[in-house]
Amino acid sequence: MSITRLSSVGAGSDAPGRGADVVPLYHRVYVVLLQKLTEGSFPLGVSMPSEDDLAERFSVSRVTIRRAMERLEREGLVLRQRGRGTFPLAPARGAEEGAGRRLINQISLSLKTHVEILDYAMARPPAAVAAVFGAGAPEEALRIIRIRGDARSPISHTVCYVIAELAALLPREGLGSLPVSATLAAAGVKLTRFQERITATLADSDIARHLGVEVGTPLIAMTRVVRGADDRVIEHLQALYRPDRYEYRVEYSSADHPHGGQWQAMITDSGA
Repeated sequence: MSITRLSSVGAGSDAPGRGADVVPLYHRVYVVLLQKLTEGSFPLGVSMPSEDDLAERFSVSRVTIRRAMERLEREGLVLRQRGRGTFPLAPARGAEEGAGRRLINQISLSLKTHVEILDYAMARPPAAVAAVFGAGAPEEALRIIRIRGDARSPISHTVCYVIAELAALLPREGLGSLPVSATLAAAGVKLTRFQERITATLADSDIARHLGVEVGTPLIAMTRVVRGADDRVIEHLQALYRPDRYEYRVEYSSADHPHGGQWQAMITDSGA
């Protein structure tokens, strides 16, 4: 079984340092284990690796692993039995639906990539973005522009606007590779709805330079609107993806299917 090492934070530390994600280390371990559980990487009826084994694979302390396991147990995803081990449980119907599934998928992708911040500032949202925020559109919002990539190439260019009152939860020095929405969720902000629109556009000279493609190259364009507990828009994201490095899948099931609809985005290794 392959598990991503969280080498950006020293083993045994749950507190983020300068340049590290603001998300607690145990939460990132929890997310990886949750992804493995939902993918079926841990077979039902078979004991999962021990805390010592997982601590070694993740390069973290046993305390960090224990905290992640305790959360999985509270959510009914694993059964911990003293002297026998920890066993995965079948998720309850609907457990992966909605905003939670989107966050899991986004975080899974982020663990395979790194980001470069091009811009971080309070700024007035453009008219089209302000219209999405609605009647209570902020005069200024936190604007974060980032390039996401991996060892092979750049993958995406994103422009994110977040309402000003949440800016303190997103310090520049604490922005790691996690999506902004995932960082907000880990900080305690309740996210209730994700609305996404997929279309296409052509790379202009600026985007082409950042993504390493020719001017005029077709790109996947995605707009995401994230709403909070009161259904207020709290984040607006515009992302442009290289089509040779990104794939977006949607699976539809009948209403009575136990798993409902499924959403998945993934980084691909196709293309030069």
